[in-house]
Amino acid sequence: MMDSEILELLEDIGRSSVARLSPTVCLSGDTAQARRDEVLTAIRRTILPRRLEFMAADGGMLAVEVNSSRITDVFRCVEGPLPDFETEARENLTDQLARLVSDIAVVPGPLELVSLRPDTALEADDVGITFSEVEAACARIDLPEEPRMSVVPDAVPEPTSQGPSGVAEAFYDGAERFALGRFLIEEQNEEAKLDGLCAEGQQAHPNKDLLARLTQDLSSWQADGSDTLSQPQLIVMRPSGGQGVGLAIVHDDAEVAAAFHDARKLGAVVNLWKSLKSAVE
Repeated sequence: MMDSEILELLEDIGRSSVARLSPTVCLSGDTAQARRDEVLTAIRRTILPRRLEFMAADGGMLAVEVNSSRITDVFRCVEGPLPDFETEARENLTDQLARLVSDIAVVPGPLELVSLRPDTALEADDVGITFSEVEAACARIDLPEEPRMSVVPDAVPEPTSQGPSGVAEAFYDGAERFALGRFLIEEQNEEAKLDGLCAEGQQAHPNKDLLARLTQDLSSWQADGSDTLSQPQLIVMRPSGGQGVGLAIVHDDAEVAAAFHDARKLGAVVNLWKSLKSAVE
């Protein structure tokens, strides 16, 4: 990249930059083509060594190392083996990278982007594949107009009845594909379903007193805000900085479900919630 091109790129970044409280950037393209363009733009705008992680709504991820608008390594992709930068011919490697960029673009949006510092320092001869090469290879790959929904492995469970009742249980069932731990409790029953990190003996196992306080607090909150709050409700708690474990709680008029999840899988949580809400509206 020429000096004049770098200066022009930095000026463009400066004009379009906005302040944000989270390191996560939402790429809101509503078509596969728009999302691929956004992924390519993020790569082109990365001058210093960074690890770019593109997370899809269903949990799929493309994680690449980028330096001076060049892809120098791939750590994770939606499907298939990772490309080998040391043994693959440059032409084949370029085609593989274009396919990986296209794969993350066709999964359900929106995409979330996190830019992290590389785990290790780049080698001097680690020149990678240029943005222009990847962009040209992407242009040879046709994209579908609609998201490829088949990548979602599990069907979204439907509430067992019309209205808010049953949404919490359906959320508990649907969260199995992304939850690190989950639990389901009935407000009038001390028994609870516990799974994963929430199971007995695991590090996030909640005792009966904690569950009782949670249901009581949610009931009080609902009573206090009955004029403005409707059920079911989704409550999301994320760690500062967007990294680590988040907690999603769904409260309907009879049950409470909660799921601990990787904070970067918030898109999967929201997609499940939207599907359940649509089923009862």
